[in-house]
Formats: sequence, structure tokens, C-alpha cells
Amino acid sequence: MPKAPQPKTLEAQPIALAWQPESRRHFAVGCVDGRVEIHSTKQAQPLARVWHGDRGAASAVAWGGGLCAGYGDGAVCCWDTNGGAKAWKAKGRGDKVTAMLSTRGLLAVGDDGGRIALRDARLSGDRGPAISTQPHADYVSGLCAIRDEVLVSAGADGVLAAMDLRKNLKSIGETDPFEDELLSCCVTPHSVVAGTATGPLLVWSRKDLDKEPSVIASEHDSVEALVAVQDVVLTGTGDGVVRAYEEGEDASLTDIGGIGAHGGFPVEVLAKTSGDELVASLSHDNVVRFFDATNASRIKQMLAEESDSSDDSDDDAKPKKKAKKETFFDGL
Repeated sequence: MPKAPQPKTLEAQPIALAWQPESRRHFAVGCVDGRVEIHSTKQAQPLARVWHGDRGAASAVAWGGGLCAGYGDGAVCCWDTNGGAKAWKAKGRGDKVTAMLSTRGLLAVGDDGGRIALRDARLSGDRGPAISTQPHADYVSGLCAIRDEVLVSAGADGVLAAMDLRKNLKSIGETDPFEDELLSCCVTPHSVVAGTATGPLLVWSRKDLDKEPSVIASEHDSVEALVAVQDVVLTGTGDGVVRAYEEGEDASLTDIGGIGAHGGFPVEVLAKTSGDELVASLSHDNVVRFFDATNASRIKQMLAEESDSSDDSDDDAKPKKKAKKETFFDGL
């Protein structure tokens, strides 16, 4: 099993992360002080950096044509990473950008006011007014897409909403508000999953989004981040642990166990490479951690090996009995 890269410590606290398309080495981070950096898992220093400290935190990043970032003042900027120049800038409505997703050559941007804007993500795209809608009464906490056709958004108002990307964000439907904030969402081969502020996971079958979701109870804290990798759903929780769940064909989720931690700090961001080889996580420290989460069987194998290693260590720590004096008869 290939090893994941070593954790990477950055100068400033990262609060958003996106892998460069088709890469398992290069990724971009948005930081709390407004800087946006491109990093390699194999180099200590950033490969490139832009800084907009006057715009507030770089609260969301995505790769759409170039590298795009959303800021605390609502602005969205995009750079041509080949030429290093700013390709375009869009002024926001003053509400902090809270979520961003690149899909179908489009850039979906969610903000603190519950609005979602859809822009042309291409470097040469028209920078005119964006298509927008407001499916939430509180901030947009997560964005994900089904087959690059349906945009799904989670809101802190407890609503999960679905919009048609092919029809200018026309509403497909939304749930009644849950008595809990939705803090994250992801799409799996069989379901749509949302994480809540009190810990349970809500699971809808992709075939029946109109039906009530299954509720996966848990004993851990709020689910701040979610990412789906093949038959695995990874959760980043308020107690600082990254946990793995195996998905069944009936849209069920089975807890496999914890695969990593951030020392008690909440795990607020999980992002996977396009080829599903690696997942990166962010917390309140300045460290980016990496996990090999290709599929459930490999995670189970990894956890079993860790358990065996722990058992061996416990055996080594136990006091050993004094060996008997060997006699001729011991071999008979």
C-alpha cells in the first residue's frame, strides 16, 4: 500500500483547499490572512503565492480554468496559473464566500447570505452578472454535484437544496428545514450525504431525494466536512478525528473507524484528488494532513495492521516469564 505524504506545515492557517486537476501532488490553499498559495506535497516552500489582505480571508478555492478564490468581502478572483496573471475578478454582494465548486466549466459560489451564484469559470469567459438564486436563509455550508448536472447545496438553515446546472440553477426541490444545521455535504455513487452540527449523518438515496433521509447516529461531534471516495465516505468532525464509513448499495453507511486526527482541533476541510488517491484535511492548526483512502477494503486493511502493531507493542511491554532451563527432554 503506497504511503501518504508527510503532513505539511504552512506559514499561515489554511481554511480552504483544492487539488489541482489530474494531480496528486499539487494543491492550492486559501488562508485566513487572505493569501492564496499553490503547494507541492514534495516541497517545503509554496510554488506560487498571491495576497489580498484587504479582501479578508481567502475562504474558498477551486480550480476552474485557472485558480479561483473567494474572499471575506464576497469577491471572487481567478488567475491563469500558466501565465501567472489575474484572468478576471468579480465583485461580490458583500457577503463572505463560504463554498465554491467547479463543474461543467462553471463556478458555483455560495455565500454567507444563503445565495448561490453561477459563473463561467473559463479564463476567457464573460464577466457579466452571474446567474444567482437564494435557496437558503443562512450561509451555504457545502456544495456538491450529481453527474455534473444537478447542484446540491447544504445550508446552516437545515435545508438541502437541488438545482439544475443545465437550466440556470432552476430549482429541482428542497427539503423542509431540519432542526439542525447542515454543515457539509457530498455525493456518493448511491446517495447524497449531509453532516449536521450535532453529529448524525443524513443520507438520501440519489434515486429518491424526495423521501426522508436515513439518519446515521453517531457519538462524535459535529460533522464539519465530508468527502466521498469510491465506496467510502470520510467525515471531519468537531473532535478532530477523520473517520471512514463504508457505503452499501442500499445507501447505508457503516462506521469503519478513525483513520487520523488533528490533535483535538475540529477538522473543517476534506478534499480529494481527482483520481481518488489522496485526501487532504485542514483544521485550526497550520498543518495539512494527507490520507490514503482509495477504498473501504484498503482502509480496513490499514486499520487491522495498526491494531496488530498495537497488540504486538502491548505484548512486548508485558513482563516476560523467566525461561526454563533447557533439558534433553524438552525436545521430545
